[in-house]
Amino acid sequence: MQQNLQNINLKTGAPMESHAASVLTPYAFSKLQEQLVLAAHYASFQMEDGFLVRHHTKLEGGRKVYWMPREGIISCSCHQFEFSGILCRHTLRVLSTGNCFQIPERYLPVRWRRVTGTPPSKLVQDPQRNHSENVQMLRNMVSSLISESGKSKERLEIATEGVSMLLSRIREQPVSSTDGNAIQRNV
Repeated sequence: MQQNLQNINLKTGAPMESHAASVLTPYAFSKLQEQLVLAAHYASFQMEDGFLVRHHTKLEGGRKVYWMPREGIISCSCHQFEFSGILCRHTLRVLSTGNCFQIPERYLPVRWRRVTGTPPSKLVQDPQRNHSENVQMLRNMVSSLISESGKSKERLEIATEGVSMLLSRIREQPVSSTDGNAIQRNV
């Protein structure tokens, strides 16, 4: 994992940024990092029922952020997380001013997580994860494979050979019709 983090440029030095760099895919991290950088330009004001967050140059308007630290729940009126799966600058500002040093677990969707040292068979067999989440996990693994393989000729040769053998094994397996969520492919 350390080798992967050496190529990442931390821009804020915030603990949340370091945490995000260690768990998110490079793409997701870059998107979250953009929001973290922008969050520094926002002010947050605690109100009776949440926080008002607005750009430091604005005197009116802003976004409403609701945060329940004990439950680990945060939401914003801009709904960026619901749309993209990446926390917005408004929520990150509130988390930062609230001395939160890591992104809460529920705001690190499976689709944006790096592949860890967990054996792939354990990842796929997780009963808490549905079929589409398993497919997304596979996409993340393939994305990491491509990223890591492209770093040298030797890595690319190993990956190409391994994927070729794996694809042959997969094609030999029957397609299960018992899983209603199975991906259909056009032949």
